[in-house]
Amino acid sequence: MILRPVLGIDLGTTYSCVAHLDDTGRAVVVPNSESESTSPSVVYYEEGGDAVVGRHAKSELRRRPDRVVQHIKRRMGEPGFSIELDGRQFYPQQVSAAILEYVVTEALTTLGHDGSGGAPLADVVITVPAYFGTAEREATREAGELARLNVISVINEPTAAAIAYGVLGAGERRRVLVYDLGGGTFDVTVMETSPDSIRAIATNGSRDLGGAMWDAALRDLLLDAYREQHPDAADPSTDEAALGELDIVVEETKKALTRRSRQDASFVAHDRRVRVEISRETFEEHTVDLVEQTLHYVDLVLADARAKGVDTLDEIVLVGGMSRAPMIARALTSRLTGKVPTVPEPRLVDPDQIVAKGAALFAASKVAENYAPDDPSRPIAPALRPGSSGPLQLVDVTSRGYGVRAHRSLDDETGYVAWIIKPQSELPASHSEQFRTLERGQTAVKIVVYESATNVLSEDPDANTELITGELTGLPPGKPPGQPLEVVHTLGTDGVLRIVATGPSGQRLDLEHHLRGELPPEERDRPLPALAKH
Repeated sequence: MILRPVLGIDLGTTYSCVAHLDDTGRAVVVPNSESESTSPSVVYYEEGGDAVVGRHAKSELRRRPDRVVQHIKRRMGEPGFSIELDGRQFYPQQVSAAILEYVVTEALTTLGHDGSGGAPLADVVITVPAYFGTAEREATREAGELARLNVISVINEPTAAAIAYGVLGAGERRRVLVYDLGGGTFDVTVMETSPDSIRAIATNGSRDLGGAMWDAALRDLLLDAYREQHPDAADPSTDEAALGELDIVVEETKKALTRRSRQDASFVAHDRRVRVEISRETFEEHTVDLVEQTLHYVDLVLADARAKGVDTLDEIVLVGGMSRAPMIARALTSRLTGKVPTVPEPRLVDPDQIVAKGAALFAASKVAENYAPDDPSRPIAPALRPGSSGPLQLVDVTSRGYGVRAHRSLDDETGYVAWIIKPQSELPASHSEQFRTLERGQTAVKIVVYESATNVLSEDPDANTELITGELTGLPPGKPPGQPLEVVHTLGTDGVLRIVATGPSGQRLDLEHHLRGELPPEERDRPLPALAKH
């Protein structure tokens, strides 16, 4: 029996990574054909032709930045978003599919698989930020399917990090805070682990907060240095080619400052070169507000965890390349002091690869569950949980709220959103609320269902996303106002929101909404640009 390769994929905002289990059952990263452990999550679309992905695409920032797409992860699940090139719209799922296809085919080449044939290229688990809503998760799954992958599961990055870090191997219940500061996104999660389960307690984060913002601060420092050294020159920000080169210089300088206290940087704009020495101290001074933003989310997560009875921490795990910056561990330790009884030392363990390795371990475990114990073709089942008696259970929380529009009086024309499922609710979630009719003789009620834009709830309908509308009819006529109504929301791990509205005499309205990304149906079967060979 021939088995498909089983891979874990960290689909990152700036870099992506693929891992698998070697012959000993150890999770290892699969390097690409250029022997690099990660590949830039960057796509360059050739004019009227193929798609270039990875390092070669990133190098085009120097030459054709207008045809380079990066940081697409920030747009996953965003309604209506697309990028137009050569008269064609490219949606986030399609750009992400190009990245996924590239990193998987590169991994298969390294592993000696040709990846040919019509079957899925591999069985994969793809990771996403813990704060991602269902739409973003479904968009990620759809991207994997467009890339010809069999997506076993989409799991949270902190969960994958916990699996790889080994907190499950302690054989006891542990409370873990995972601080994940990647290239383009940030999330922080408090989870509880045991030999049989990883249970998210509280999570928060931002799709707009990540290493790219530290890059922007460093870029501004270099642009200001150019203006000081060449006051008579044109503004360097108007030189498009220079900005593409500057992006690369900035990244190299930022990485260097995690290892040393000073670093020289240089770039050319309008045919003039600037050289400047950047100190770590100066860099930290210009980015202290960004660190504070991450700590704000830490505060929110700790508060949510305390509300659920979790007020201690046994581990702090730092994930994501930006968490290498020395200022992060210092600031996090300082912020947690006094907020939890004992502050564990933040541990930076393999921040660029740990998520992919955890995804590979989980993928192999899930695939192994489908084979009989005596099957000789059975994949290696990793010992994730010493002493466990069953499959690893992952329990997530929703990062969004779901509710219906209600009105406080007949004069309240706009109404407000009454939240039924609230953020941080454990999935699957099922909650109900009681409402009442407002008018005498009312025989019908309009049910308008909303999803919150973030995990901060607003009662303003215009600040949220309208999902689906229905009408509960057949209410008994001639009744006074105040007739009871019940609305139940059920959100499953499958991304399906089910709504049941029940009237005073058993009248019933059933609604169902699939929380998916926004790829138009006609685009699902449209061929993607072929990957260019380099």
